[in-house]
Amino acid sequence: MAKIEDLIAQIPDERLRNGVAAEVKALKKTKKFGLVFEEHLPETVCLPLLTVKSGDLVALKRESGNQLWRVISIRKNIAVCDVAVDDYSSHKESNKEFPLTDLVIVRSFGDAIYPALVSVDRIERGGPDKPWHMLINADNFHALQLLLYCYEGKVDVIYIDPPYNTGARDWKYNNDYVDKTDSFRHSKWLSMMKKRLLLAKRLLKSDGVLIVAIDKNELHHLLMLLEADFPEYEATNISVVHNPRGNITNNFAHTNENLIFVTRRGLSVVARTRRPNQQPRKLRRWGHNSLRTVRKTMFYPIYVKGGKIVRIGEQPKDDFHPAGRNVTTANQETEVWPIDQKGVERRWNFGLDSIEDHLDRIVALKIENGDVDIFLDAESSVPKTVWTDTWCEAGKHGASLVKQIVGKEFPFPKSVYAVQRSIELITRDRGNALVLDFFGGSGTSMHATWLANRSDGQNRRCILVTNNEVRETEHNRLLRDGLFPGDAKYEAFGVCESITWPRCRNALNGAREDGELLTGKYLDDVKLSDGFSENLEYFRLNFLDPSEVARGDAFQAIGPILWMMAGCQGKREDSKGTQAWFIPKHAPFAVLIREREFRAFREMLTERKDMEWIFLVTDSEENFGLMRRALGHKFQCVQLYKSYLENFRINTSEALGQGGAA
Repeated sequence: MAKIEDLIAQIPDERLRNGVAAEVKALKKTKKFGLVFEEHLPETVCLPLLTVKSGDLVALKRESGNQLWRVISIRKNIAVCDVAVDDYSSHKESNKEFPLTDLVIVRSFGDAIYPALVSVDRIERGGPDKPWHMLINADNFHALQLLLYCYEGKVDVIYIDPPYNTGARDWKYNNDYVDKTDSFRHSKWLSMMKKRLLLAKRLLKSDGVLIVAIDKNELHHLLMLLEADFPEYEATNISVVHNPRGNITNNFAHTNENLIFVTRRGLSVVARTRRPNQQPRKLRRWGHNSLRTVRKTMFYPIYVKGGKIVRIGEQPKDDFHPAGRNVTTANQETEVWPIDQKGVERRWNFGLDSIEDHLDRIVALKIENGDVDIFLDAESSVPKTVWTDTWCEAGKHGASLVKQIVGKEFPFPKSVYAVQRSIELITRDRGNALVLDFFGGSGTSMHATWLANRSDGQNRRCILVTNNEVRETEHNRLLRDGLFPGDAKYEAFGVCESITWPRCRNALNGAREDGELLTGKYLDDVKLSDGFSENLEYFRLNFLDPSEVARGDAFQAIGPILWMMAGCQGKREDSKGTQAWFIPKHAPFAVLIREREFRAFREMLTERKDMEWIFLVTDSEENFGLMRRALGHKFQCVQLYKSYLENFRINTSEALGQGGAA
């Protein structure tokens, strides 16, 4: 460091010298053992749907944001721009003029941006009692900021399959593809991931789990990043044999990828796996320590009627002895006791405190003499850290499945069954779990969630976020044809529009858009053409002018966010917000738009027993407090538009990962 400081002192330009010295001073403070990488300047994103105004940071559409300009003035659809210089150079180009149609607004990640959701399409096949899944076409950083407003501390499992950073120009940083010639490619990947993981961490429940799919290129860097930023968690590396034939290199054939399960230390949150028994095993213990007298709490009746277990009885007193293995009750139930063929009173494998957890694999069967006995038809075990099953194969159950459903190729999608198992291991006992994937790709996580719901009858809900990035070769061709990001014909080639949404739509309907039924079967022997009994709405992330929000002119744009906060329950309804209040017919939330109508609004709420969320539009914190107290503790109350504006103003680059307001 001393040599560097000597060289800095020789810089003649005082401004440049002081700037470099300040950066080196900051670098010295952060030097540490472990993972050290350059946290790059904030990423930028192009927002082609926003209208260019004076003061905006812009880029030429054809240059995709490589050179930034600041709009000084606009006259007759011509923008006068000053080059935006973000370094210490004194070089400055003269002002230039560009047609507005050639420009696109650019924002840095961490700038205060006010998101909205615009509905693109929806499919309702699950009926009114099932929640709605969401597909969001957006850059994932801003989508995560939106999700924090709605779901901080509420997500059960986050499954992501981020770019593997192979050097094959398979992902972008600051609108440029990253390849093997970029000496900072690992540093850029870590910088990109850290920003998103810190936001994702805030979304997890206290017992929530992060799952990251990754390969050898960034595996060790990722583990070190997780160790630094998730110190209260532990990371378990699962090896998944996704390509049994192997990807041949100079020395080895690589057959596996990795799943990193990030779980909070000290918690047991991973479910046991099940393996069917070819021959059902008796639930009654035998052999050593199998007698009733050894474990009295494991001696109790199991009641069977119509060949099914209907309830579990209580432990009898020590001096009670059943008349036999089977006893018929007054209501024609069969009382089954753990008594062997010789009449010896033994015990069950499970005590009263745990048998309820295993009823899904316990069955009642008739035996040789016509008696009913109790059996285990499946075994459970702790999941292993190496998965070699054929359902892990990404070629057959990933790439081929996507092509079968969409009719197009997609590079390296995961096996839908491997993702299904990952989700089930965390959510099997969580009822209506919330699943998030913010590197949505082809839509495998959504598809896997539906398979999991069909498997066990639960109502897991999935939020899938993916951008609409166009492959480089296609992007260059479209530019040559005069098409740019934001143009409908350009966007049609993006991953969300051409792969993710068609896959979700077709898999849900069991047919392609033209009505042609899908062929083939899933591993559960259900036809692809049967589709799924689920509800799905497809959104695009848009951005609002905060002054419009403050005036109340953006109610229709913010409406889907309120529905989202209320759990995506019931078919979403639109409203322009011109009435005194908005109370959807099917969703458990209500919005008071004109606070002077509060009394009448409160009376209207008495007619809805399902109501959970109340949004109150008022500029006065005092009035908000009075109305909230009048409503009581039954409802979750939110002040609009103050909470919305403050949330996205606070979530700047300085606050990211440090808690922000929600």
